[in-house]
Amino acid sequence: MIYGYFDGSGTHDSSRVFSLCGFLGDPRMWDDLNLEWNRILDKPDWPKRPSEFHMYDCVHALREFEGWSLAQRLAIYGDLAGLITECNVLAIGSVCIADALKSCTQSERQLLAKTGLRSPMDVVFQLALQMAISRIHQYAQAHIPPIKEELSLIFDEEPNHVAERFHRLYNHHCRNHHTGWILNGIAFEKSHKLTPLQAADMLAYTTYHVELKKRFSTLSDFDFPVVPGFIRLIENVAASGGVFDYENVRRLLLTRFIDEANAPYALSRHPQDITLS
Repeated sequence: MIYGYFDGSGTHDSSRVFSLCGFLGDPRMWDDLNLEWNRILDKPDWPKRPSEFHMYDCVHALREFEGWSLAQRLAIYGDLAGLITECNVLAIGSVCIADALKSCTQSERQLLAKTGLRSPMDVVFQLALQMAISRIHQYAQAHIPPIKEELSLIFDEEPNHVAERFHRLYNHHCRNHHTGWILNGIAFEKSHKLTPLQAADMLAYTTYHVELKKRFSTLSDFDFPVVPGFIRLIENVAASGGVFDYENVRRLLLTRFIDEANAPYALSRHPQDITLS
């Protein structure tokens, strides 16, 4: 069983950038990360032992990080970011620029809506899910003989309407795609209970602010230097096609137009691959 832990950043309605990021790994990898993560939280260097690492609180010196110096907050962030880059877990992520979707015409939005892509939140979730499925499928097929590997997804707790939408997109893949057998379940949990969710929060938050600063340079209040190894993880999101800016939204629309043109053929030959409606 492979477990994927994911978290989002910038998921409020007024956000200009949406990100959903996380990691895939087997239980042994997660056990190793959990052990080392807690060792870092336990270090006597900190003013107090935080019950969890939450990126926003650390950046802004809030709640458990209230009273910490900038140097202390940078140190714990650097230690944890370094740990993630040294682990064997696989980073997965997706980013959507809200204005790119807003720039679509009404007919283009209707076309995207037919495949379930009504909002940036839909785009980042569906792509992250497809990327995770693809990686698990490749991993399983690389074995000789091929194996059947399954994927369980755990997300940081979301508002009810967000969780319901994630469930709907997830259930579609289970029902309608030939890779649906890979998916073994989706769950939502509190991050203080699971250190992998704290790692996902760090990647999602940092990815969000890197993209925000890149496109709207005066709007990002994230002033932490990003660990070089962590930058490579973020760059992998873009390299894998996971950033939906204006150019990639146009490519997505082109793909949807082609899919619609081929729909009669697809319905007759491959009904399991029909996109979300």
